[in-house]
Amino acid sequence: METALARTHELAPGDAVAAALVPYLARHIEEEMHGDEPGAGTLEDLVALGVDADDLRSRLPEPRIGALVGAQYYWILHEHPVAVLGFLQLERFHPRRATVERLIEATGLPREGFEQLLLHAELDVEHAAELDRVIDDLPLEPYHEQLISVSALQTIGLLAEVLLDVVEED
Repeated sequence: METALARTHELAPGDAVAAALVPYLARHIEEEMHGDEPGAGTLEDLVALGVDADDLRSRLPEPRIGALVGAQYYWILHEHPVAVLGFLQLERFHPRRATVERLIEATGLPREGFEQLLLHAELDVEHAAELDRVIDDLPLEPYHEQLISVSALQTIGLLAEVLLDVVEED
């Protein structure tokens, strides 16, 4: 999102979509930080589940994770930063609190390892609604709508592959 925000600032003087996207991205980045560094909350959860943070940081990400994130950089930098809204459609598929509670109970894992899932079970309901409002209010052309759609479909497809890899490993 930070790359998308930087790119919107570059394009904003001559691009109404980029200009209108700036306030949303600036606000949403702040809302998603959940700590001093990006991903800090998730890392804290993983540590609570017994993951070695230093080991995790020292490893290369799985290739499909690289493809998932790298695709966003490509769309944002070489097409238009509005593509990030396709990636953010993931907020529409937020965890449900009851499901997370059942997962905690069924696994017997420490509750502290599920803080981000529990938080997003609440926050992402509003985030998804806000995303809808933002998309509805942007002066999108068919090109932008297609880019958001391609980004969303590619994101969900790659994420499904990543999750299947996790399941197959176990």
